[in-house]
Amino acid sequence: MTRDFGKIEINAEKIIVFQKGLPGFETIKKFVLLPFPGDAPFVIFQAIKKREVAFTAVDPADFFANYQFEINEQTEKELKINSRKDLMILNIINIKDEVKESTVNLAAPLVINLREKLAKQVILDDNTYQLRCKLFNREQMQNEVAE
Repeated sequence: MTRDFGKIEINAEKIIVFQKGLPGFETIKKFVLLPFPGDAPFVIFQAIKKREVAFTAVDPADFFANYQFEINEQTEKELKINSRKDLMILNIINIKDEVKESTVNLAAPLVINLREKLAKQVILDDNTYQLRCKLFNREQMQNEVAE
């Protein structure tokens, strides 16, 4: 059972494991990525065993062209990262009733090794990115295009 789609069948090969869970959800370790309904650039990160635990996420490159950060050696080992090509980066968003007010957590990206099906939410050490950055921040988008 899922929060947004009711009962669906999940292929075991699609399950992504957070070995230590997510901050605040440490006991929930298995998730699956589901496409967002319609033509939206979002995905649903759905817990396998807890239907009420699902996060809407977005590829930051779709909104913030210059978003980048370093992955430390410890995370590389934990996720068995051999190639950057195997990685998917997502950021959790908070969709508001008025969509243009939605925010994205740029300070704690989800780093996913698609080849190994391992993931971790990485809390960035610096203050470069905000925890609640407006997703549809016109000024930010204009700055990204200008650079």
